[in-house]
Amino acid sequence: MKFSEELVAAGQPILHEIYQHPFVQGIGNGDLPKEALTFYVGQDYNYLNAFIKVYAAAIQKSETRTDMAIFAKQIDFILNSEIHPHHNFCNVAGVKYESLQHEAQAPGTYLYNEHMYRAARTGDLIDIVAAMTPCPWTYLEIANRFVNQGKNTDDNVFKPWIDFYANMENDDDSILPQLFALIDREAEHYDQHHLDIVKEEFLKSCELEWEFWDQAYHQRSWHFVKPMKQYR
Repeated sequence: MKFSEELVAAGQPILHEIYQHPFVQGIGNGDLPKEALTFYVGQDYNYLNAFIKVYAAAIQKSETRTDMAIFAKQIDFILNSEIHPHHNFCNVAGVKYESLQHEAQAPGTYLYNEHMYRAARTGDLIDIVAAMTPCPWTYLEIANRFVNQGKNTDDNVFKPWIDFYANMENDDDSILPQLFALIDREAEHYDQHHLDIVKEEFLKSCELEWEFWDQAYHQRSWHFVKPMKQYR
């Protein structure tokens, strides 16, 4: 079994819980509260800014231009394409996307971002990629399940969201196979102890994916601290 297959197998119980989460099910059913949608977009905009920076760190730790190109393409994807599912949520909620681009990090977002930053600061390339892969992996799995269940019908207001992520797999240069192949290649250079750490990093990100959906559904912010809005 490839190491990436071990990661996917270990992540299945968390993926199941993510898929069953009421926010995710609300996408499939075409019904979510406006407050959950706007909270999600504000936090995901923040999270994806961190994601871009961690991809940049992966470029710094890459030894070949082939690897650099993988991460550079993903930075471009986030900046120029992943705004479309955000626009879908904003259109349904009836708010302007620009109004949600300066939100302070909620606790779950802060924790997830710091988890990725730590991998970038202290880890090798395999650690960075393992911490980042659960995001595209779980989103593709969610979207594919919705498509297989016929949830992306024209009367579902979240059809654009579902189609966007499901179509990632149809891209001739799909990111997931490249990330998993990179993980498998790099795994050959490490002992079992380090691979156990990598697996833990992957699974923590899987759980933080669940936490991200949950905090948005409940609009969970800081209880005792009022952080300032972040202006970029």
